[in-house]
Formats: sequence, structure tokens, C-alpha cells
Amino acid sequence: MASMVYLPYGGAQVRLTIPYPALELKVDPLRGTDDPDGQIKAALQTPLGMEPLYSLAKRGSKVAILIEGSQVPGGYRRRVLSILLSELHKAGVKRGDITLVVAAGLYKKPSRKELIDLIGGEVLEGYTVAVHDCEESRLLVRVGETPLGGALEVNKWVAESDLVIVISKVLPWGAWGGYNSGARTLVLDLTSTETASQFYDLNLVSNPACNGDPTLNPLQKLFHETVRTIEEAKGSPLFFIEVVANINGHLLSAKAGSLKPVESTLWAEADKQYVAHVKGRSELLVLGVPSVTLLGESANSSITLLHAVTFALRNHRVSPVIRRGGLILTAAECTATRANPVENEVLRALVRTGSIEELAAKQESLKNPALIKLYKDGLTPHPLHPLFSLYTSTFTLEHIEEILVVGCRSKLATKELKITPLNKPEDALKKIESYLGSDPATITSPEYFTKGPIIQHVK
Repeated sequence: MASMVYLPYGGAQVRLTIPYPALELKVDPLRGTDDPDGQIKAALQTPLGMEPLYSLAKRGSKVAILIEGSQVPGGYRRRVLSILLSELHKAGVKRGDITLVVAAGLYKKPSRKELIDLIGGEVLEGYTVAVHDCEESRLLVRVGETPLGGALEVNKWVAESDLVIVISKVLPWGAWGGYNSGARTLVLDLTSTETASQFYDLNLVSNPACNGDPTLNPLQKLFHETVRTIEEAKGSPLFFIEVVANINGHLLSAKAGSLKPVESTLWAEADKQYVAHVKGRSELLVLGVPSVTLLGESANSSITLLHAVTFALRNHRVSPVIRRGGLILTAAECTATRANPVENEVLRALVRTGSIEELAAKQESLKNPALIKLYKDGLTPHPLHPLFSLYTSTFTLEHIEEILVVGCRSKLATKELKITPLNKPEDALKKIESYLGSDPATITSPEYFTKGPIIQHVK
């Protein structure tokens, strides 16, 4: 039985008729809570493993509120901040003693407009708001060593504030911990380039265990150990506020308090929404990748397209939904590299070296001062960001045969990234038949990044 699939392509769609049966990978939205504000307020007043917020924050306390940057989608920040700031003021904390720190990490720093979208104009104007810069030594404090043996350098407001509050959203995060967490945000997005690079190590993130299971993902364990080191250096625990939303963005649950009980509780809640149980593996995955992914990245370029494909492939439990040697089919123009000097530099370096492993050996050479300045000015991601996206993508390149990309207009590094540019959907179907035969086991997920993401659990 044939099926019709519409794949995002720029501002339009590519229509693809699949002439054989296909299973659509999706989850249905759970019903959100009827009282999201009440649930958040209750979480602050009855935290897990810690005293209520009003007991921790007092008049004269210096408070740092750490919020995720644009890479984590959703309007949860504004809702949580509205209630949190009110509770802090009730406890006697003055506006001038509160600093909001945006955890931008190696991502592109948010513009003023994006900051307003994240936290609201009133908060932006009424409080001290700082955007983390992983290259700014004046904003970094060494508090010890990471579990990997290198320097642990964190944002100064993390190290020096009396009370540190971390706000985060739990949602599937593939190789980087299984689920996004406050621990991941703190360790990767509020530290120095040197500290974060330890966790972005090629050998570490290419480990097959770095998948959608946060209880077994070695990165998640390292994040938690690092948080413990920060808390020991401060001599006080951090206060975590985490939320889970359904795939439509409506709040399902909110918890606050100590890291471990908060996350173990919310991971179980997130599993109810985001885990899709699949019977058997397929040979072909037809994946829709919009021009802007849920990570806020433009997928209209080769590295970010591969990163998006990898994000979906590694969001799994047990093993990938696609058998080794299978194919992935998507659609993208792949032309944005021309306007992205950071990614362009990495792609050209990849062509010169011939492999991601060889490129990793020359990682330091990519810290081009001119490109770092673009990052510091908020114009591009850090020059190492696309490289680290390639590190986690080595798993995909080893696992699949090819990524067939309808409408791809770029040839830069396509061979090294296993990207096969195709002009028309019909060309893709011919390729698929030549590799997999006339009736390959197929899974489609055209709305993976718009009605997901989804963790695949193969039975």
C-alpha cells in the first residue's frame, strides 16, 4: 500500500509517494495540566530533597537564575520566571540582587529581540541580564576539576552567588544525555571552551551508549558528577526547576529542588510523552527536517542537516530504529554554508583532511581569532560548535549507508558526510530500490522536529 509523505523544504514542501507500506513514527500529545502556574508554584514551595525556596532566599542574598538559550524551544522560561521572581521578592530578595544568566554555551548568542522572546521585555529591562560567553576569562572562575581530569571553569555568577537557580526543560536530547537537563545546561553551556570541550570529546560522544536513555547515558552521569563538584566547591546545593511539556508545548509537570530527585521524577513523566514503542527495525527512515530545527539551528546546510539526522537517529533506547547499512531520506537545500563562515571553515577543513578523525586531531587550528570574534559579537556560533556536531555524527556515518537529500544544491563535503544530492523524489526512489530492493521495511517521520522529538524504543 502506497503512502504520501510531505517533507519540509525551505518555505515549501516536497511531496513523495512511497510505493510500499510504511510505518509512521509519531506520538500523540498527552493532555496538559489545567493549572500550570499552580503546579510551578507548588514545586517551588514543596521542593524535592531541599527546603522551600522562601527558606533558601533571604533579604541580601545574591541570587543567580540560569536560563537556557534559544537552543531549547518553548515559552516555559517566561512562565517560570514570572512565578519565581514573585516568590523571591516575597522572601525579601531585591531586584538589584538578582542576575539572570543566559546559558548560550557554544551556540550563537541571542539577539535583543530573541532575549525578549525568551524572558519578556519587562524582565529584560527590570533585571540584570548577562549572556554567557565561553571565551570571556573575566566571567569565568575555576572551581576544581571535571570527572575527566581537566579544569572546571564556570560562569562567575554560578561560583559567587549565594543561591543558584537552574531553570530547564526536559525533552529528548539524543547523544547529549538522553534528556536535556539542568545538569547538561550547566556543564556544557555555562562553562569555558576548555571545560566544555572535555565533554565534547570525539571518543566520548561517538560511544553508542550516548543515546536516548538518560539512566545509562555516560554523558548524563558525567554531568551529574560535575554538578556535585560545583556544589562541593560552593558549599551549598544548587536549586533546580525543571518542566516537562507535551509535544504541543503545554505543561505536563514541574518539579523543583535537588537535581537527582527532580530529574528522576521528570524523566519518568517525559517517557510517557516522548517514547514511541516500535516493533522491529527498518531499512529506510524518511525524515522531515524543517529549515529551523527544534535546536534553533538552520538545517539548510550540510553539517546542521547531518546533526539533525543524527539527533533523530540517536534518540533511541536499545538500538537505532534503522538497521546498520540502512538509508535515510530527507529534503534540504544545503546552501546556507555560503553565508556561514564558521561552518564553511569546518567543511573546507574536512575536505582537506578527509575524515572527522583527522580533523579532530587539528581541532585547535579551528580556533580562528576572527571567527571567535564573530561568536563574541553574537553573529555566529563558536567556531568549534559545528566541529562538535560532527563528532556526535560519526555514529551516524558509521551506522548508515547514505543520506539521500532531495533538492540538495551543495556539493561541499557531501562525500565525507555521506550526503547524496538528488534533484527529484523519483531519483531517490530509484536509489532506494538499487540499495534495498523494491519493498524495503520503511519508517516515516515527516514531522519529527515539529511534532516531537521522539525517542524510539525498539521491542
